[in-house]
Amino acid sequence: MKTKHYLIIGSCLILLITALTNPETEKHKEEVKLKMNAFLEKKMNNENPTQKAGGMVGNALAQSMINMMVDNMVSSSNYIFFSTTNVTVEGKTKRIGFGLLGNIFLSGKIDEALKE
Repeated sequence: MKTKHYLIIGSCLILLITALTNPETEKHKEEVKLKMNAFLEKKMNNENPTQKAGGMVGNALAQSMINMMVDNMVSSSNYIFFSTTNVTVEGKTKRIGFGLLGNIFLSGKIDEALKE
């Protein structure tokens, strides 16, 4: 076989692998939940000990609210070989990440928004 044939076969194999490992919407949502919960935990660790006691109940409530909020606001768009993570707020949709080869890569925009 010629080099051109190997190149075509290799390209088709790579495209097949990316299509089969494209992450689903649930994986996008789970990644956003993990990011938001990690931010919440970091915020709780910075508080003083007297606020931490009451914060445990608040933390559980906040996590359930985060889960509901993410389920309602986060979606993904599937482009066969990759997918994007989208957030819809007040009717406006913004892309905050992408998924490729079974992994989700979130933008730094989330960190900036959470800090505000």
